[in-house]
Amino acid sequence: MSEFYVYNSNRERIGLLQNVESVQWLEMYQSPGEVKIVARATPDNLEMLIDGNRIYRAGGDTCALISQVAIDDAETGTTITARGRMTSELLSTRVVMATEIIDNAEEGMYTLYGRNQRSLPIIVGGAEGYDEKTSTEITWGSVLEAVEKLAQLSGLGFKVVFNSDSGEETFKVYRGVDRSIGDSADYIGYFGTDMDNVQSASIVSGSSNYKNVAVVAGAGEGADRVIRIVSLGHVTGENRRELYVDARDLQRNYQVATPTGDYDDNGNPIYEYENLTYTDAEYNALLDDRGREKLAEHLRDVSISCAVTQTNIIYGRDYYLGDRVPVKLPEIGIYATARISAATTIWERGGTRTTVTLNDIRLMEVI
Repeated sequence: MSEFYVYNSNRERIGLLQNVESVQWLEMYQSPGEVKIVARATPDNLEMLIDGNRIYRAGGDTCALISQVAIDDAETGTTITARGRMTSELLSTRVVMATEIIDNAEEGMYTLYGRNQRSLPIIVGGAEGYDEKTSTEITWGSVLEAVEKLAQLSGLGFKVVFNSDSGEETFKVYRGVDRSIGDSADYIGYFGTDMDNVQSASIVSGSSNYKNVAVVAGAGEGADRVIRIVSLGHVTGENRRELYVDARDLQRNYQVATPTGDYDDNGNPIYEYENLTYTDAEYNALLDDRGREKLAEHLRDVSISCAVTQTNIIYGRDYYLGDRVPVKLPEIGIYATARISAATTIWERGGTRTTVTLNDIRLMEVI
């Protein structure tokens, strides 16, 4: 079993967990992951596994913040169960002040956190220069919700990287590697039943919810309402499937908050607010982006369900969260690529096993 260390609320290492029964460690590409640890209720474990402490897995780069603890007294002995989420969950404790207009997804994710950090002790990471574009308005709501939205729109991922030596934490945006191209240096092989690394595969496809044209209604009333039509190419006749999108929440006027540098008597930052108005081109771009966002929720349904096993291709060695990998299922006539959107590793006394979740399926070829 891997080693798991505990850090206190000051992010100081206080000990190594002993007498661990099982660990479930879920990592996610575009959301905070989750952790569950079951251990013997020894005095040391009872002292360390408390609400607000952090759990770090040796060799990893993230940690989980304990938020729930339960003690169970059974005939086989007393155990303590600690649950928590990765510390990127802390972004949910900050609110986006007023409105932010996002054009570049990576820059926007850093900006949203940096401008609303307000003493949260997680460093803003350095940008890699990713060029994923978006035209998105973020208004109020939590920073985590906003970052998750931009990640899903752009295909980027995020995490809070933990330095196990210093206890320092850094918010980081990253991009998975495309390992689906056979002649590239990043190619590692494929997932397939003939490679004995995929089990219990099935596919479900359909078009009952499919839409390819969005009629987006923005600000205004009656004849003054702004209408935009967004389509996925030139579609007519029975192939044209329209979707109405009520986007009246996107108004022509918006508010920008700027910190003054001053604080009230309770230590809260004081902001100055400025009311601005979109140009016609800016407002139309926002409505078009909303239309594309909604159409992305109504694509033709294609889902592949399979259990990926650790045989010739190993998670954490050959591929990682966010990577795009080939999937070949000749029994059901499918060749596709898929993104590694989540990975769960379970450590138990009997051994270790890892399963991954495939998402963002792209059919490439019918065999």
